[in-house]
Amino acid sequence: MSDANTLADRWICKTCGWIYDPAKGDPDSGLAPGTEFEDIPDDWYCPLCGVDKTDFIRLSEYAAAQQAAAPVRPRRARGKVGGDDAIVVIGSGYAGWTLVEQIREQDRERPVTLITADDGCYYPKPALSMAISQGRSADSLVEVSGAAMADKLGVTLQANTRVLGIKAQRKKLMTGKGNIAYGDLVIAMGARQIRLSLDGDAVDDVMRINDLASYRKLREKLDEGQKRVLIIGGGLIGAEFAEDFASAGHSPVVVDLGEQLLGRLAPQPLAAHLQDNFHSQGIRFHKGTSVSRVDHAETGYQVTLLNGQAVECDLVISAVGLAPDISLAKKAGLDVNRGILVDQHNMQTSDPHIYALGDCAETLGRTYFYLEPIRRQADCLSAALCGGSSPFEFMPTLIRVKTRGLALTICPPDLVFAGQGAWHLAEQDGNNCRMEYRVNGKIAGFALSGRCTSQAAAMHKTLISDMPSLAVA
Repeated sequence: MSDANTLADRWICKTCGWIYDPAKGDPDSGLAPGTEFEDIPDDWYCPLCGVDKTDFIRLSEYAAAQQAAAPVRPRRARGKVGGDDAIVVIGSGYAGWTLVEQIREQDRERPVTLITADDGCYYPKPALSMAISQGRSADSLVEVSGAAMADKLGVTLQANTRVLGIKAQRKKLMTGKGNIAYGDLVIAMGARQIRLSLDGDAVDDVMRINDLASYRKLREKLDEGQKRVLIIGGGLIGAEFAEDFASAGHSPVVVDLGEQLLGRLAPQPLAAHLQDNFHSQGIRFHKGTSVSRVDHAETGYQVTLLNGQAVECDLVISAVGLAPDISLAKKAGLDVNRGILVDQHNMQTSDPHIYALGDCAETLGRTYFYLEPIRRQADCLSAALCGGSSPFEFMPTLIRVKTRGLALTICPPDLVFAGQGAWHLAEQDGNNCRMEYRVNGKIAGFALSGRCTSQAAAMHKTLISDMPSLAVA
């Protein structure tokens, strides 16, 4: 088969870049190898980011479009960092690069500079919690280098540069490489992992896997052989990592202050099914406790839990959650809450020339840590920067938990419904469950496991259509 035919047969997710190959299928979702994309049920969705079939295009069409968009060097942007009329973006994660792509689709002339503390490479961050069992190196996760992305889009990439502060009145950034002027500034700095206050002589060895650099360090340790891994936190990321470690032949132990896996994300019956599945895979779960101290031991580490129990392990990984990175915005005097406060109509902060999007932004009283809403934030902001309008709207988030031993898809009820409703078991056949969160008789969220996950797309569309009647704030 020629390369052209191969590209024509494969399909790429426009949101996260995941590629569907009919030759491989998607066995975890029940699609056997040899299943053509056209034959996939409409209720199937991307296994990486959760969008449905409508967000996929043929890889050949995508490649042609990329080639047609020949590298453009906008006026005054060749070799120039920033400028009085330039858009300057801080952060090269999904939010930053997606915004730059959206801007270039609408305006091929205005100078754009992207500043990042790393090399700016583009990679699907959700893949980090699936890559261990796949044996993937950090380099293999990179889809496009930062330099190649910048060249393709005709923007200036200022890599390996730390931003030290914002002089908002003078419209300048202070960096380790000098001051940078901007016309409009975008903060897309993402979120940082929450740091626990721990005792012990090995606390500095606790790993936090939140980017490609930290994954590269983890990969180096795992290449030395099978490891006993203690994971602090049994939420979404902790659970996904635990199964990924187990699938790769390692021995994970999960420790969480809560009474169940997945915390408040999943209703108790589904969390119990997942815990049973973990137990069958040899994954141990210590509930109702956390880590007190981490000390060096003769081999690896000795971790002391709050309940006094000691656990021997080779690696300690913290997965206790994320907090929006508001440090730069707060220092600059911008309005902040949990995240950087922005207007839903244009993602503008309290400064008329500074914007924010992604994990670090807060709008409509919420922060958003998933790709689909971040893409819509980029749509909103790119339109605003290019003279248009595309307001960001709240939509319930569909979350696929990447645990292959037990398929789980959850659309959690919005926080506005806290205490107003309750979970109800609507369907069950063993581990195949459908649970609905009902408020005044109406479905405001749902959780699906096993074969019932095939209902996710249809239920999500129904929930979106019912939003006006739910009176979401």
